[in-house]
Amino acid sequence: MIALVLASSSSVVRAADVVRVGGYDFPPFVETGAGGAPSGLSVDLIAALNKAQSQYEFRFVTTSARRRYADVEAGQFDLMFFESPEWGWAARGAPVDFSNVFLKGGEVYIAPAKSGRGQEWFDDLKGKRLVGILGYHYGFAGFEADPDALARTWGMKLLNNHRSSIEMVLADRMDVAVVTDAYLWAYLSRNPAARERLLISDRYDQHYNHRVLVRRGGAIDVDTVNRLLSTLEQNGTLAALWKAAGVVR
Repeated sequence: MIALVLASSSSVVRAADVVRVGGYDFPPFVETGAGGAPSGLSVDLIAALNKAQSQYEFRFVTTSARRRYADVEAGQFDLMFFESPEWGWAARGAPVDFSNVFLKGGEVYIAPAKSGRGQEWFDDLKGKRLVGILGYHYGFAGFEADPDALARTWGMKLLNNHRSSIEMVLADRMDVAVVTDAYLWAYLSRNPAARERLLISDRYDQHYNHRVLVRRGGAIDVDTVNRLLSTLEQNGTLAALWKAAGVVR
């Protein structure tokens, strides 16, 4: 009789639903160092969500900037943090929804700081040595992401990380880099001496309205994601994450 009661009681303990969170190298949101475990704000946000509730278990899944479209359509992950409908999703008609905006940001231009050089340096990018990140969309190029088109029309060099872009500008090997403001502020907080060596544009290449991408029919729906984000915002968790990462000024 006791054994039956124990079995009945244990049967009501429900395992958490696993929610797979896709992420690609997009510092400071995801940083995938060679051979190491992924880190960054997406990983921190996963930890915060797992701590805040027990119905879902959020797990990180690695993808790439270019492969993420096919991966979500194949059901390889359920969510992706820090995404935007404008980054190719709407054009593809992908089976996804988007949460409310939970962080704003964007991409700025940087150049080597030189005597007599001001904001007018960024007015015309044609003919300048440009560097950016493979797989990203660029506002100055009509939100083009195709590397061949960017190289052909703009002579743009594409790398795999923002740190290299910034350091190529600091070394005067490139005239202009396009970098996410969140990564730039975080980089400068760790390398304050670099600030006076850079000219940072007042003008943004594009503004981000970061949302969570939610795969339709996946392990969690967009209304639930909005509710969880709202809880983290109201209890101060999101603000603490942004401050710790140095992504806001």
